[in-house]
Amino acid sequence: MRAERGLLITLEGIDGAGKTTVAGVLQKRFPDFVFTREPTDGSFGKLARSTEEPLEQLFLFMADHAKHLRSCIIPAINRGEVVVSDRYMDSRAAYQGALLRETISIDWIYDLHRPWSLMPDMTLLFRIDPSVALERCTNRGATSIFEREAILREVSKNFDIIASREPERFVVIDAERELAEVAEHAAYEIERLIRRRGR
Repeated sequence: MRAERGLLITLEGIDGAGKTTVAGVLQKRFPDFVFTREPTDGSFGKLARSTEEPLEQLFLFMADHAKHLRSCIIPAINRGEVVVSDRYMDSRAAYQGALLRETISIDWIYDLHRPWSLMPDMTLLFRIDPSVALERCTNRGATSIFEREAILREVSKNFDIIASREPERFVVIDAERELAEVAEHAAYEIERLIRRRGR
């Protein structure tokens, strides 16, 4: 399902890629856009962050996503607005796909979403070497269960697989550059999409 009026842009990448920081810069650059994130701070999002069991996380993140769509994203899209989400369903496929890779595939996770979710018009994938990302995470004192190099490498590989399957949707951004350069590249791609769509 695709939006008929508004635009949905998503920001993806492994922990430490800097996409949340870039989102803050973009919010100042595009003050009329709707900026949001997943997981949300709602009840399902909080539950998902409170468990370390990957299968529980997957379905809690999906419940959070469903509520997020209904309460925030779809209404904004229907109003003709541009929505920018820091993480979206690609993160579930990449992260839970890595943690559950022995039993569940990326495709299976996408198949759960396809009948009812909303596909982004563009996804900016912030690519960074996992060792560099992990160093950034350590410097900021992060303690997520995902912030281990072996897991981040698996997640990064999953993001690359996902992006290679949908090159028309994904724009890969080198996130190892200075923040100003990364943010400028992201803003350029957003403006290019808007021009292309005649907005």
